[in-house]
Amino acid sequence: MLKPPIILPIAPSKQWQLTQCCLLIGLAALSYWVAGELALLATLVLGAVIGWHAYTRQPKGVLSLTATGALFQGRWLMSGGALSEEFQVRCDYLGPWLIGLYVGQQRIWLWPDSVSTQHLREVRKFFHQPGR
Repeated sequence: MLKPPIILPIAPSKQWQLTQCCLLIGLAALSYWVAGELALLATLVLGAVIGWHAYTRQPKGVLSLTATGALFQGRWLMSGGALSEEFQVRCDYLGPWLIGLYVGQQRIWLWPDSVSTQHLREVRKFFHQPGR
């Protein structure tokens, strides 16, 4: 019997933003200590540009996950209510707080604040393989 699909409403994560900001501050402090004020400025500017680019590319939307045998598929819910084409979904990190998925070629990290607790629990059950 087929399991019903898991519907994941994904929002941008504030925890991810905080982690990236802390890493940038640490890198800026290290660059100032090693190379001076010019390196500090270059690190902050480059870090802000890369951070903004990564923030705008953070996945958001609704993802529908289904399983057929040992294969997992996912579809994005488009703005008009239609489903996108089907992508193969692969879970390569299944931790207690963080889940790493590949939906087609796109990398998605499910942080505790980007998806509800109940949905994270369902995804863990979906991808958990006992004995591994």
